Amino acid sequence: MTFSSCLTNEDVSIVLDSSVVINLLATGQAASIIRALAIPIVITENVVREIELGGANGRAEPSLLKKLIGERVVSVRDLEGEALTIFLDLVSGSASESLGDGEAASLAFAYQYSCRAGIDEKKATRVAADRFRQMKLVTTVDILAHESVRESLGGASLIEATFRALRIARMQVRQDQFDWVARLIGSENLATCPSLRRLVRSRSLIEAP
Repeated sequence: MTFSSCLTNEDVSIVLDSSVVINLLATGQAASIIRALAIPIVITENVVREIELGGANGRAEPSLLKKLIGERVVSVRDLEGEALTIFLDLVSGSASESLGDGEAASLAFAYQYSCRAGIDEKKATRVAADRFRQMKLVTTVDILAHESVRESLGGASLIEATFRALRIARMQVRQDQFDWVARLIGSENLATCPSLRRLVRSRSLIEAP
């Protein structure tokens, strides 16, 4: 199965959810990746607060994110107007339909400003498909697989960045992205990536005689 990034040169900006930010920080090359995209990257105050909460557990993400913000690699925006109304709606309701603050804020911002939302989590992806059918989503793998990122990082650095995101941040990978990831990091490394185990098992069952 062939996979290619859904990002195009026509994308005006991307607002990233916490999971995508954490994945990119885990690569060790977040600034280089974002600069290579040449697409403005936005995060909401809600995402910043979510990641800062991880600092209480001794995690490194808050300080790494603070550096990206300080160097203006990413910009931070707060919700207002219609986006705030949508956010409040998305965080309320039943457990099966409501979202966490970071996911809800990212989708609400993307809807108001007609930009892409960087979302990896399955429930948020489903909610976006149900409620914002015209919204375009992008995953961490889409970012890593973008031509400008691949060319800028080069083969060895791209492999290391992807492997770190999988091992450290447990980056989610969709079924249609699996072959690209597997070829990139090598089949011998798949079993060491916790987030890939289900896909590896399902692929083994399909390919078994």
